[in-house]
Amino acid sequence: MIRCTKKFIFDAAHRIVGHEGKCKFLHGHRYECEVTFASKTLNEMGMVIDFGHIKEKLGTWIDDNLDHNLILAKNDIALIKQLKEGIDQSLYLMDNIPTAENIALHILNDICPKLFADEKAFCERIRLYESPTSYVEVYNKVS
Repeated sequence: MIRCTKKFIFDAAHRIVGHEGKCKFLHGHRYECEVTFASKTLNEMGMVIDFGHIKEKLGTWIDDNLDHNLILAKNDIALIKQLKEGIDQSLYLMDNIPTAENIALHILNDICPKLFADEKAFCERIRLYESPTSYVEVYNKVS
């Protein structure tokens, strides 16, 4: 298997409803997202996947949906209502609580397959740093 990895950095806020510590409060992170693609063979240009394609497709999606945004669970109804009534805040709503694990799984299982359906390579791994010292990794079941 041949692999290549592209890193994206974005700023976003979230809160973990039900958390017993400080994470239950609205707070932000400078996320670093490493996206690894894998293939058994190289494409006609001798690449797993063009870094430019990753940047164009996933980088644009991250910029449009996550960067400088507030990531909330769809069932965080009280906060969503307050934000929609009070300020003009962009929201990205997830089906699950927006933990680092769930954000990484969402990118791996929901976003990458749609964005890269025409590529020979597949998204094998997402490593999402929530801080310089803390990250999660999720892997594609295909690998």
